[in-house]
Amino acid sequence: MDCRDLAEQEARAKQLAAIVLTTSIDVPNRKVESVISIIAAEAALGMNIFRDIANNWRDFVGGRSNSSQKSLREARLACLEELRREAAAVGADAVIAVDLDYNELSTSGSGGILFVAASGTAVKLAPL
Repeated sequence: MDCRDLAEQEARAKQLAAIVLTTSIDVPNRKVESVISIIAAEAALGMNIFRDIANNWRDFVGGRSNSSQKSLREARLACLEELRREAAAVGADAVIAVDLDYNELSTSGSGGILFVAASGTAVKLAPL
């Protein structure tokens, strides 16, 4: 990888990090200049059989399931990162009214699939 590729990757990372994600319908101290589009992102993670067995045991004895919490966190962060990429692709500065939905899809055999979906409205913000 040469210096130009590295510089482009760093610029892209800064652009993605600058995209505001919010569950509210506005961005504080900023005016929405235009609505671009509704965007969405999904993340699906397979829950392996060992994790399922641990979760079933945890259901029986009670308490928090660290493996499930870790999987939920991973799926949520992946989903929000994908939402930022979708926003950048349409030229948005922010995504407002972000909604996260969680679900588990049961599959026959060796475990289920944890599914997280995020949607929101991609907007262009007025200059400061």
